[in-house]
Amino acid sequence: MQTSHDSEPPNDRARSGAFPASQPESFSSPESISRNDWDAFRAVDYMENHWSRGAWSADQETYFWYLTFSDEELAEKTEQIQTGLDIGGLDFVPLDGLHITVLKIGNRDGVTAEEIQAIADSAKKKFDELEPFQLEVGPLAGSRGAVRFSVSPWSELVELHRIARAATLEVLPDLEIADTAAFRPHLGIGYSNRHQPAEPLISKISKLRDSSPVRVYVDSVRIVRLRREEHAYRWDDVATIELGV
Repeated sequence: MQTSHDSEPPNDRARSGAFPASQPESFSSPESISRNDWDAFRAVDYMENHWSRGAWSADQETYFWYLTFSDEELAEKTEQIQTGLDIGGLDFVPLDGLHITVLKIGNRDGVTAEEIQAIADSAKKKFDELEPFQLEVGPLAGSRGAVRFSVSPWSELVELHRIARAATLEVLPDLEIADTAAFRPHLGIGYSNRHQPAEPLISKISKLRDSSPVRVYVDSVRIVRLRREEHAYRWDDVATIELGV
């Protein structure tokens, strides 16, 4: 299982599209992961309007691999942080909408329900390789379009991405989906809703980074059908695959 940046250097596609552009030195070290996230965010000059990235029609629905959370401690921590960040320019993620995006599959009008079911069936055979695991959520950082928690370790998350990608391509081999080398796990809590200087937000976040991380348990991964409602993402579960079963 991959534990360091050196074991799989990011390719050109990962460097051009991922944030941070580089991977952390260690996939198992919370300190390395959070430092890599924070250093990248501190170098951002301007926040983008998240909602202006890419066309998304009113009736569009898109299939994704997701990790979702209903952990009470995580919700309380997120609400506390969101209250501290209530300075304008952000649309906060609803507490019942906390998630880690693993992999986009494709739009509903281009992928059939039968193909999604076949992907889920393929994944069930592959995810018995990965046992349930714990994640540490925090500290806070950000990207060019969002405020988000670092999550660690990455080792199991990267393996989860590999498996989800392999199951998807087994059914849809010609599908263009993101490389695992471009995967940057994180848990978003707010989206920038305008083009704005990043420094005031970076300064505010720097004062909120000392709070203790939250531990969450991952024992399943989902395929969801995602939509936008106003300035928020909502989804319907399509398939749930348990790990290590």
